[in-house]
Amino acid sequence: MGITFFFNSAGMCCKYEVDLDYVGAFASSVKDRFDVFYAVKKTNKDGRPRKQRKGWGRFQSVLDVQNLRQEVQNLTTLRDVLSTQSLVQRHSPEGSLSRMVNEYFHVFRKGAVLQEAGRKRLVDDCDQRAFMHSMMDAEVDVGNGLKGPDVMMDQMATYSTFLRFICMSGQVHNIVTADDSVLISVRGSFVFQVLRSTIEMVFPHVMGDEWLLAELIGKEVEAAARSTFHFNAEGKCVKYDVDMDFVDAFTSIVNDP
Repeated sequence: MGITFFFNSAGMCCKYEVDLDYVGAFASSVKDRFDVFYAVKKTNKDGRPRKQRKGWGRFQSVLDVQNLRQEVQNLTTLRDVLSTQSLVQRHSPEGSLSRMVNEYFHVFRKGAVLQEAGRKRLVDDCDQRAFMHSMMDAEVDVGNGLKGPDVMMDQMATYSTFLRFICMSGQVHNIVTADDSVLISVRGSFVFQVLRSTIEMVFPHVMGDEWLLAELIGKEVEAAARSTFHFNAEGKCVKYDVDMDFVDAFTSIVNDP
């Protein structure tokens, strides 16, 4: 029996799935019946070996054994088919891994929740961190030798500090299964407002160009984003790749002098 709980960003269970292996249980039961039946046919009530009878009795016994064998085979085949369907559904665009990826973009659509001095929030980053840990492997690779869900949260908080999040969105574009891993590719966009700290972080070499700074600061920018989530057999993300085209996004809002 397998049980799966799906939690939303508020920590509430929004879906509950139970998987009972009825087919496996039935197949096991039929196999037990076959074993008992075969043992009874070979012995008398007192346990002594039974003599083989001539005529229809022996022929009927052979038919019963063949029917039981066929029943076991049919149930085993059905179990394999249902198992395959379950695997395909899990990795499909409507499957649990895809829903988890979509939930990721919902939870972080406005970036990391920052606790500002003198200002209370109904939701702090504990909920976001809890979600990150539930989705990511403890050693998730985020590139440049950095690993772990807490590192991802720190990076998200850094982005939320040096630029003003407007919206981060993404849609599942492609799903690739290979052995015991699943790769989910996402295409989306990242919309934000440029701050002075944004220029300092992304393009520090232009800080002396006041004309260019005036062109950029305060503007709303939309950057195309591509990301890939690598899931293992346990359904945990073990690697996260992201690519944002900041250069093209900034170029689109700068006018020629």
